[in-house]
Amino acid sequence: MLLVTAVDGPSTAEVGSVARYTATAFNQPAPSESDLALINWEVRCDGVRVARAMNAGPRFDFSITPEYAGRTLIVMPFANSPTERVSVTTRIAGAQQKIDRPAEVTLRIDGQRYFAQVNGGAEFFVGSDVSYQQRRGLMNTTPGTNVFAPQDYREQFGFWADVITPTAICESQGSFHCLNTYDRAAFTFGFYQEAAHEPDENFVLLLRRFLLLPEAAFYFPDLTLAGGHVAQKTPDGTVQIEDRSSSEALMNYLNPDADKVGEQEAEIAAKFVHWAENSADNRATQVVFTIEQQRQKFADYARRYDLDGAEDSVCIVVADIRHQGRAKSSVIEQALAASDPLNSLLEIGADNYPERIRTLRNEIGRMTEEGILGHHSYSLTNRDFVLD
Repeated sequence: MLLVTAVDGPSTAEVGSVARYTATAFNQPAPSESDLALINWEVRCDGVRVARAMNAGPRFDFSITPEYAGRTLIVMPFANSPTERVSVTTRIAGAQQKIDRPAEVTLRIDGQRYFAQVNGGAEFFVGSDVSYQQRRGLMNTTPGTNVFAPQDYREQFGFWADVITPTAICESQGSFHCLNTYDRAAFTFGFYQEAAHEPDENFVLLLRRFLLLPEAAFYFPDLTLAGGHVAQKTPDGTVQIEDRSSSEALMNYLNPDADKVGEQEAEIAAKFVHWAENSADNRATQVVFTIEQQRQKFADYARRYDLDGAEDSVCIVVADIRHQGRAKSSVIEQALAASDPLNSLLEIGADNYPERIRTLRNEIGRMTEEGILGHHSYSLTNRDFVLD
């Protein structure tokens, strides 16, 4: 296996520039072009992963956008796992944006419906108070002005913008501010419905990305990053509220009342809804994060379920099952061994989740009829979909 042993890149960069990084030395004297093409790259900002490019090759260009001003990037080429032993540290010139007046939320409750204003601005819908088993919380499944549409992202992400579409429609109808605080996850947010209960995964990782955005200080001046983890500023100092083993403290911050909709829960929900509706950076972060995560997960699923060479729609349904968690691996494997794997996979969960399965079937059918699906298969070697 080809390994990178040295990398070159700028020690400083300006906002608005494109920084180029090059793998310059390897564990083999004359690596082939095909081996070089398999080099991956990861970028971390203040300890938080902000980009991962798989099979990008020996050169990697990274755009320096305003949220990185005054921060430090670590850029690492890798084969299996990135390491700072082979990396470049780039300090970005400029000062981090200062917020003079943080967001202040005013709530209004109309029956079971919560509305809010931020700093006296226009009123907007936050969510409805709903019950689920022994819990209560907010739910907002009403799409706003901006919704995920794959055609808006194909130029940047190619076919992957379509790959995530069926699950995005099932989860949120594409709504970037889709919200759920009523189940055991305590807080689930975004067009792909990332949940907060799994440490070092999903919403926890997304929130770390959000906190790098300039608007983070406006919406959440009491949150910061410490060692790449989410931390809360308190009168007694900065306290880390999530780590690799637990996100319980973060869940308690987001939603401290499991049996009712509390004021803190409603205000935090309002901030996230307002942020998603009013910030293109927030929405772009959601899409970049989702595609990056799903690319990694599809590679994992391909290894786990022998999906190398499988058709695009089969891979998408497997990923949707795993994303919702509606079946064990043994059930997925049994469906994949059937004479009609796609239809067998689409039967999983039909009794318990009929609306989701109906939506998923409709999206797969529509995209197949339009010629979007049915022409790609997954390549584990490339960690990507390739044209048949």
